Amino acid sequence: MNAKNITTCVAAACLALLTGCGPANAAEAGAATSKTSATQLTTNENGCVSRTFTESSVTTNGNLVTEHRRETRTNMDVNGNILETHTSEYAQSYNVGDTPTRLPDPTRGAAKKDGKEPAAAPTDAFLGLKFGDVFNATNFVKDADEPLLLRTTFKPKKPLAGFDDYYVYVTPKTHQVAKIYACAKEAVEPGGSWRRHYLIEALEKRYQTWARLCSFWRPYYAFDVAPDRYVTVCLTGATESYETVVAAWDEGVLRKAGDEYEQLREEARKNAAARRNKKVDAAADAF
Repeated sequence: MNAKNITTCVAAACLALLTGCGPANAAEAGAATSKTSATQLTTNENGCVSRTFTESSVTTNGNLVTEHRRETRTNMDVNGNILETHTSEYAQSYNVGDTPTRLPDPTRGAAKKDGKEPAAAPTDAFLGLKFGDVFNATNFVKDADEPLLLRTTFKPKKPLAGFDDYYVYVTPKTHQVAKIYACAKEAVEPGGSWRRHYLIEALEKRYQTWARLCSFWRPYYAFDVAPDRYVTVCLTGATESYETVVAAWDEGVLRKAGDEYEQLREEARKNAAARRNKKVDAAADAF
């Protein structure tokens, strides 16, 4: 296609957008849209940068209001090389007078202290346990599904309604909290709609971020709550033993678990070699 044809096609497209074509465009003519965007940069302890670009729009057409949010997160190393990027989108429509589902401000209504706005809810803790803290217990067991970690049960001070068991996974040497699970043997309110299940709304309120659907065949959602920190929810059919499972973890602590696992393997190798040398020496003396 030559330049003249390209110009003609573009002009025709613009004319179609301006004049509209039929009742559908006439109905949209009365709609008003407001758009906002924001960029946030976060640098973790390793110097890696996380860039989050958020676009939001609200369209009002008569009594119908449509909200749309698109969030793109890009993680880069210290040299600026892109490690990963992903985009999540969320949209909802409601009539004026209905109660829409919005992300509430966790600090709204909180009293100011020393003239400063109250801090947002922390992301470094889950169910009362703080990632990276040492969990003191003597009944740790190994888990075939998490070979780098040790597991034990715990009871949160504020248990979740309908949940039966709670597990904490720790690093193999220093026992730092790395992953936390809340599990329900029976599905928690299975009749509720997937996207608007109360657990999804509660986590959106807690972490001020949208749920991202991770499966096309089951209600499995993820929340990017902070750089290197994540929460997932499977509302039904999570495992053979549990229907509803909520999990939270810290990637930084998981990396420490990998380092500790290698340290323990090296120590075990050295200890085994020392025991063998001792046997050799004892046998040599006997001979």
